[in-house]
Amino acid sequence: MKKSEIRNKIGLRIKELRVQHNLTQERFALMTGINRSYLADIEKGHRNFGFDTLERIVEGFGISYSEFFEGL
Repeated sequence: MKKSEIRNKIGLRIKELRVQHNLTQERFALMTGINRSYLADIEKGHRNFGFDTLERIVEGFGISYSEFFEGL
């Protein structure tokens, strides 16, 4: 699997969870301390991001890593 495919799948998973939690990008960005445009680029698979950012995202949803990666 290529890096871009992984980024796309993770980005789609973030968007899916955000929508399930009834959160706008703006609201979720404020909750996690991530810049909204950066979050939008992550959701589109256009940005690389580190484990610190992933940790903030997963904690923002209040789920485990296994729940986050379920189905990827």
